Formats: sequence, structure tokens, C-alpha cells
Amino acid sequence: MIFLTKEQVLGLFKDKFEIMEFNEVEQNEKTGLGKMKHWHIYNVIAKKCKI
Repeated sequence: MIFLTKEQVLGLFKDKFEIMEFNEVEQNEKTGLGKMKHWHIYNVIAKKCKI
């Protein structure tokens, strides 16, 4: 797992990819250890920019 903010996720694509779709999912689910946590899951569809 990687823990990044929305801005950090978008920064990974800056100047290298064209974001076609960006979706943030928020949900309350248990961790692998059984503790409840509020999750932000980012789904990204991106196309690599031509150089």
C-alpha cells in the first residue's frame, strides 16, 4: 500500500500523462489487522504524453 494525498497522486502524472479520468472513492473498511479506517482510493486512467 502507498499512502498519498490527492495532490501527491496528481503530481505523479504532471507533465508526463494526460489524465483521462480521475475518481476518488471514500469508504470505511477494516484494515488487514481488523481496525476500522476511513479510506480514500484513487482510480486513474491516464495516457502518456508524446515527447
